[in-house]
Amino acid sequence: MKTMHTNRAGLPATMKTLATAAALVALAGCGGGGSDSTPGGTAVVGPLTLSGVVAARAAATGQPVDIQCASGTGTATSNADGSYTVTVTDGQLPCVLRAKGTADGDLYSVATGSGRTATANLTPLTHLVVASMAGGTPATFYNNFGADMGALVTPARVDAALATVQADLTARGIQTAAVGNPITAALVPAGTAQTANPYGEVLAGLEASLTTTGTTLAQLVTAVAKASPTVRLPAELLSQPKATNCAALRSGKYRFVWIRPSSPKSNGDFGSIASATMDAATLTTVNEFGTVTTLTSDGTCRYTDVSQSVVVSQAGVLVAASQISGVNRIGIGFPEQSLTLADLAGEYNTVTVESLQGKAVAGHTGSFRLGTNGNIEWVSCLNDEVLSRTCTTQLPPFASVVADARGGFAMHSIDPADPWTDRWFAYRTGSGDVMLMWIGQGGTFGFASPKVARTLPSLGTSRSWGASMDMERMASATTFGETTYLTKRVDAATDSYVRTIRNPLLATDDSHDQTIQHNWPRAGWTHLAAGSSPTPSGTLVSFREWVNLRLLGTGLSVTYSVPTATQAPVFSFTVTQ
Repeated sequence: MKTMHTNRAGLPATMKTLATAAALVALAGCGGGGSDSTPGGTAVVGPLTLSGVVAARAAATGQPVDIQCASGTGTATSNADGSYTVTVTDGQLPCVLRAKGTADGDLYSVATGSGRTATANLTPLTHLVVASMAGGTPATFYNNFGADMGALVTPARVDAALATVQADLTARGIQTAAVGNPITAALVPAGTAQTANPYGEVLAGLEASLTTTGTTLAQLVTAVAKASPTVRLPAELLSQPKATNCAALRSGKYRFVWIRPSSPKSNGDFGSIASATMDAATLTTVNEFGTVTTLTSDGTCRYTDVSQSVVVSQAGVLVAASQISGVNRIGIGFPEQSLTLADLAGEYNTVTVESLQGKAVAGHTGSFRLGTNGNIEWVSCLNDEVLSRTCTTQLPPFASVVADARGGFAMHSIDPADPWTDRWFAYRTGSGDVMLMWIGQGGTFGFASPKVARTLPSLGTSRSWGASMDMERMASATTFGETTYLTKRVDAATDSYVRTIRNPLLATDDSHDQTIQHNWPRAGWTHLAAGSSPTPSGTLVSFREWVNLRLLGTGLSVTYSVPTATQAPVFSFTVTQ
């Protein structure tokens, strides 16, 4: 994208990719979902009909069913056979549903899609799927449901959660594959006067298993939620050979995007874009020119060779720091997938750094909606300050995202006086989320992740490896820094938490506290205000202001440290393991 352009609608554009033609970069995130509304516009709504069956140990008769949708709410009461039907006035998918007071307590489910009708059973199985998808208790998800949380409810995420639940129940000796999708499958509840079907038989088997093992459904929900990582490999990679010290590094073809200016290759593609075949067992890669590189283990899911270091996230995304032509650069690698434009559809948050006349300019944060046909339907905040709480929304025309024969996608200028092309790539993780990454020939780049509100972390410790670069896309080093964190306090009322951060490689303990604000300046972002905090020895550690975007489902996040009167902006990558 180019900064300081104007699109054909007369709107000022901050990015060539999204505001005059738009140029976002896709790495890996989440597709599907989204709403029928346009920010600042009128939502496309109407009667929405939901139906299904409420069943716990048997058909749940006379149970109240409460529905919350992206737009609209409704209530119903189940019939003698457990069935219900409700029409939500001006309803808009997705929805989350609750059946109160069944024999197994409150049961939850979700409804996805984009039409005006949907099926949503409410059973212990759907209850478990919601727990897995949300990574927590269904009640918490229901109580906090809104447009932002609704972005979590996509067919891809539901499918990923279903696979996790089925694997967990199979390990417990409970076979559920015959049911298919428990949210939409036909159900005649076991225990009624009607003939039981496979779904009803599975529910009966689940109930018997819980009784035999002395386990409650609530305990099973907790186990499923904890066993359902939000960061995991796509299913198609699980059958591929893996590295001995990293289950997330699998054999196969990888796409690498180096964040740097580049000249075209012989096929016309950017020189910053490459592909290679990985042999995870031997830690060797062979690139498109036949060059063989062998990696050396430097810890769990971390590697080095002569000129670079690599960290692998739990979802199989690689972040590399290397010296190229005497300059330190950062690159992103991910397994190649056969994704379509429809797989990319959804609402995204994005962070971008643009070039103007060969020089990088300040980064931007914004959001946009991508349709199933590759058309960008609106963009928001791209002309506003990075910390703006409210945003300007722009409407088409924009350049469209199109499939590219060389792999991935592309976006081409719609202004004959200013021809350009940006290359887009996408990666769908095991959680069903899609990450997007784009890059321009001059080194302009950006990342996008599904527009989903951030949830507060659990108390406890974690660690990460990171690298940073300046606005000229020059990395600070070719090695990754390690950081440990201790989340010590969360505050739901302020949507914030306090963590202790430390560099474990320093001889002197630099532990100090930081207060992290979630969903600030807007939903999906986290923010750290500039400040200082004492170490155990009493020394004050100063830290600068930043905003962070988690690339949902990847284990990778990107941080933009805002400039000050004496400090230039910095762009950082962090991999949490």
